[in-house]
Amino acid sequence: MAYLRALAFVLTLAGAFIFLVPLQALARRRGWPIQHAIQTRFCRAVCAVIGIKVDARGALPSKTPRFVVANHVSWTDIIALASLYPFVFLAKSEVASWPVLGLLARLQGTIFVERGARQDISRVNDSLADVLRAGGDLVVFPEGTSSDGAVVLPFRSAHFAPLEAMAARGEAPTLAPVAISYADGVRRIDVGWYGDMSFLPHLWRLMKRGRTLCHIAFGDAIETTGKNRKTLAAETRARVCESLASVDGADRDARQLQRQ
Repeated sequence: MAYLRALAFVLTLAGAFIFLVPLQALARRRGWPIQHAIQTRFCRAVCAVIGIKVDARGALPSKTPRFVVANHVSWTDIIALASLYPFVFLAKSEVASWPVLGLLARLQGTIFVERGARQDISRVNDSLADVLRAGGDLVVFPEGTSSDGAVVLPFRSAHFAPLEAMAARGEAPTLAPVAISYADGVRRIDVGWYGDMSFLPHLWRLMKRGRTLCHIAFGDAIETTGKNRKTLAAETRARVCESLASVDGADRDARQLQRQ
C-alpha cells in the first residue's frame, strides 16, 4: 500500500505542476474565486494520497477576517488546515524552495519569514496586517518550529503585534485558536519532521503507517481589545492546550466504549 501511496503522491505533484500551477497563477492574477477551490481540493488530494484523514471538530468563528493561531506538529498541518479553508499562511522561508509545494505556497500568497531575523519582523507584520485588512484569513504557528506534539511549546508573541495595533484602531480581526494533533485511531502519535530528520525517509514512514487521523479542534474566538501581544500569545496558548486535552479525553472515552 505504501508503494501505491508513493506513486499517487508523485503523480499528484506532477499533475499539480502541469495543470494547477498555471491555472492558479492565472486565477490569482484575475482575482477568480476558483483560486480558493484549487487550494482546498489540491490539499484534500494530498492528504488522501499520503494517508491523512482530517477530523475537524467545531468550526471557525463566523466573523471575518480571522487570525488563526495553531500549535505546530508537522508540515502536514498546513495541508490539513488548507483542505478545510482557503487560508493564507505565515511560513518559514525554507518552504518557498520546496518542490511544487513551495511554488503552490507562493501562488497562494504565503508570507515567508526568515527564522531568527528580528529585523524582518516589522515587514512580516505589515504583510500580515495587509492580508487581514483585505479580508483574508491568516494562519500563524507561533511556536516557531514543529515538534513531536507531546507538548505545546511557548508561543512567541512577535506576530501577535498586528492584532494589538489593529485592535487599538478599532479594526480588530477575529482571533481564533486551533489545536492540532495526530492519532492512529487509538492514541496520539508523532508525525513531525524536525531536528536533523531527512524529508524522504520521514514521508515514507508516514505513508507506511496507513491511515493517520489529524484532529483539528476549532476553539471559540478570543477577545483582543485592550490586550497586548504577550497577553494574547499566552491566552491563545492556554486555549490550545485546553482543546488538546479535550480531544485526548474524548479519544480515551471512545476507546473505553470500544472495549465494553
